[in-house]
Amino acid sequence: SGPISKSVLVVSNDPDRPQLNLFVKAMVKPFVDVAPQQYVRFSVVKGDAASQDVVLISEEKGFKPTVAETAQPYVKAEVSPAGDKDKIAGRPGEQYKLNVSVLPDAPEGLLNAPVRITTGVQQQPTLEIPVSGIVRPRVSVSPITVNFGNFTAGKDPITRNIVVTNNKPGTPVKVTKAEVSVPGFMTDVVPTQEGVSYTVVVKASDKVKKGAVEGKVTLHTTDKDKGVIEIPLKGEAL
Repeated sequence: SGPISKSVLVVSNDPDRPQLNLFVKAMVKPFVDVAPQQYVRFSVVKGDAASQDVVLISEEKGFKPTVAETAQPYVKAEVSPAGDKDKIAGRPGEQYKLNVSVLPDAPEGLLNAPVRITTGVQQQPTLEIPVSGIVRPRVSVSPITVNFGNFTAGKDPITRNIVVTNNKPGTPVKVTKAEVSVPGFMTDVVPTQEGVSYTVVVKASDKVKKGAVEGKVTLHTTDKDKGVIEIPLKGEAL
C-alpha cells in the first residue's frame, strides 16, 4: 500500500514528438488498513505488563474485525469499536481499536508473537499484525562471559569488569557478594548506584596456576528471581 509511480516510454512515427514519456501515479489502498503504524513493538522488563493500541480501518461492507489467534499465550489481544479519542482523524470508513498486551509471564528474550485478525471483508478476510520487541531481564549482566585471554599470573595488572544493572530501579536490588570458582582470582563489588548498578571487578593474583582457566563467577543478589547469577570465566595463564 502507499503511493506508487511508474514511467512509460512511448515511441511513435510522429515527426514532431517521436518519443514521449508518460508518468502514471496512483495511491494503493488496502481493503483493511492499520494505523498509526502496521505493527506493535514492546520493550518491557520481565514480570511487568504492557499494552499498546492500533486502529483497524476499512470502508468495505461487512467489516467487523475479531481476534482469530494470538501466536503466544502470554500475548493478549482485544478488538472494540474505536471511541472518539481513539479514531484516526480524516480517515473515512469504520474504525476499530485493537489493544495488544504483553502479560507478566512473558519469557525473557526477543518477542515474536503476531496477532491474526478475521476482518469480515471478503477481499481481505484475514490480517496479521506483527508483534515484536524484547522482554528484558529484571537484572542484567554484561559481559555474558569473563574472558581473560592470555595473561601472566601475578605480573600482568589484568582485571575484568562485570556490570550488573537493575532494570527496575524503583525496586532496589543489591549485589551482596561475588566469588570465582578458580583459585587465585579475587573479586571486588563496587556500587555505581546503590540498589541500581554495580561493577564487579575480577582480578587474577600470582596464585593462579598456569594453564587453561575454566570456571565461573558467581554473583549473589537480593533479587527474588535471580538471587544467584553464574557467568562463565575462561583464559590461559602463561
